[in-house]
Amino acid sequence: MHINNFSELEILKIAKGTEEAGYTFYKKAAEKFNDEDIKKMFEYLAAEEMDHVKTFQRIYDQVAEKLAGKDLEEYLYDETTSAYLRAISETAVFNTNGLTNHKIDQTHSVKDALLIGLQAEKDAILFYEAVSKNTKLEMTRKVLDRLIKEEMKHLHKFKSLLDELVG
Repeated sequence: MHINNFSELEILKIAKGTEEAGYTFYKKAAEKFNDEDIKKMFEYLAAEEMDHVKTFQRIYDQVAEKLAGKDLEEYLYDETTSAYLRAISETAVFNTNGLTNHKIDQTHSVKDALLIGLQAEKDAILFYEAVSKNTKLEMTRKVLDRLIKEEMKHLHKFKSLLDELVG
């Protein structure tokens, strides 16, 4: 089976799309639950995701400008890496296939929403680490390394909240 190799720009577009899906999920989660602290947390996470969307748009624009007129073959990910990134991005909790859009509608407890968020943050870290390791552009790597740290903080926050709920 032949797999089209991802370009740097396609990867950034996928990353932006997953952050948009996360934004939608967290916005809906904030609307769904009545507890003010839970609402504020999900609103905060939605704002973080929107910030990431803007970051990916900004880096996409910078990379597009840098690569304008260059041979893009040089900036393709190899076949194995492309297949790996495709598998992660298509099966992630927050993905560009629209599978997440109705997940919050099927969530009936804060714990369930936190578990979905926890898994989504782990998916994002996994994806961003793989891209950071394989990118050929230092500016992409720097942005991803910063976002990985932010996603790790979110992961820790979810875990702490889950521990409190189970408590």
